[in-house]
Amino acid sequence: MAKSSEKPKFSLRLLIDEEKNRVILAEAGKDFVDVLCSLLTLPMGTIVRLLEKHQNPQSSVVGCLHNLYKSVADMDVDNFESQACKHFLLHPRSAKGSHGRDLKLNIDDTGATKFFVCPNFVSTEACRKLFSNVSTMKCRCGSSMHREIPVEEQQADGVFPSCRTSFVITDDLKVALNSMGLVMNVLNDFGYSGFDKLQEMLIDVGFEEILTLLGCLFTSEAPLTDTFLRKHCMSRKRKMLTPLVQESSVAGAADNLLTLKVYVRKTDRAVLYAECREEFVDFLFTFLAIPIEFAWELSIDIGNMGCVGNLCRSVKDLSFEKQKAATVSQCMLPYFYNGRAQPLDVVIQESPKYECLVTHYGHNMLCKKINKAVLSNGEIIAKFTSASASIGLVKGETNFILSDDLVVTPMNSSSTISLLSKLQMNIGDIEEQVISIGKAEATSLLRASLITTSALTNGLSNFLSKMDPDEVTQSTPKIQKSDKPNEAWQLL
Repeated sequence: MAKSSEKPKFSLRLLIDEEKNRVILAEAGKDFVDVLCSLLTLPMGTIVRLLEKHQNPQSSVVGCLHNLYKSVADMDVDNFESQACKHFLLHPRSAKGSHGRDLKLNIDDTGATKFFVCPNFVSTEACRKLFSNVSTMKCRCGSSMHREIPVEEQQADGVFPSCRTSFVITDDLKVALNSMGLVMNVLNDFGYSGFDKLQEMLIDVGFEEILTLLGCLFTSEAPLTDTFLRKHCMSRKRKMLTPLVQESSVAGAADNLLTLKVYVRKTDRAVLYAECREEFVDFLFTFLAIPIEFAWELSIDIGNMGCVGNLCRSVKDLSFEKQKAATVSQCMLPYFYNGRAQPLDVVIQESPKYECLVTHYGHNMLCKKINKAVLSNGEIIAKFTSASASIGLVKGETNFILSDDLVVTPMNSSSTISLLSKLQMNIGDIEEQVISIGKAEATSLLRASLITTSALTNGLSNFLSKMDPDEVTQSTPKIQKSDKPNEAWQLL
């Protein structure tokens, strides 16, 4: 990553109450608002990575997702279907990633998706079938697909406000078009009859300030004050971690797609650990690829996720009317996140198909379609599909152990004896249950993983069966895989 001093900066005008050390509102140009909008397109895994570089690595700004990200990083690549699966979980791609290319300041360090082919593809017909998004993938001939190839750029639809005007931003990140009436309303709401107690401040905003603002977005009720006056987030409120497990608030039918075996402490119904198969881990790891805006929407308009909701609603209100109609609560993920089952309203994009004009002297770029009428003698059209796409992220036939705070470990590299020993509990106080995970359970788990440090307990306790505390727990059978795995792969 380039040094922050090399990053561009732009101006922001703050109206502050010096006595209370509080930002009342800010006036900003389109550049700053574009950056705010771009934050909503960042995948949760990217946010974890950026914040851990910028803040204390032990910070739990985003619930349990830092543990989930670390689980991917620590897990041996042999546990994944391919190296590409691990790579794209550690460096998540958003379906809207291209929207950040023209920003004056883009904090996403992920970089554009690259395309590679076998170095023998010009001379060998069998090597003209597959492209890869990582350079370590093996071709059918055994060679590494390390030859980078350019791709015809696709035009991205605009999602950021396109009107050339200034904007008013309140301390809790409500954004609107600038007007005198709006400013007077904000001042009246705060009890100011004039500017006698207020001061203007013109500041430069750069890379470090935007990263601080990103962290405050999740934890603060006054992100502008915390970022630009206090220089760090100090408005964290523990009430933010209140469990959200009300079953009635989750809309939609729940088709049970996944199974989770949980071990519960009888005294307080806390989930200590869970055992699961690869299908559930695939689903859990996709949390890292979901952008903020969809994490908020999929979590049923989550109300205690900092100021994310205010910013999401403002961006929708600032969009063109035709764009509003297209902004639906549907999360689109790139094709390399194709897990075995997905109980949330998440749609995986189809693996792209490309064509490439090949001659004896070289090749052109990958294109969606090439006109056959332009072919000359000796020229051919090679058709490529992705070698990086797969059904599943982690390898099949694998059991995993899952902690309450979403640390995922393959059973073959962990000790159940050690885990039970660490609990220092009478095993008679531990109850074993099996939960079927459908849309309601999956939604509750996503919500809990974003705002709490006990995702399994806060996300699933409402779905545990109510058993007599004195009842002796009987062992449940091994979690069974579906006899027809293809049925579990159908996405909602």
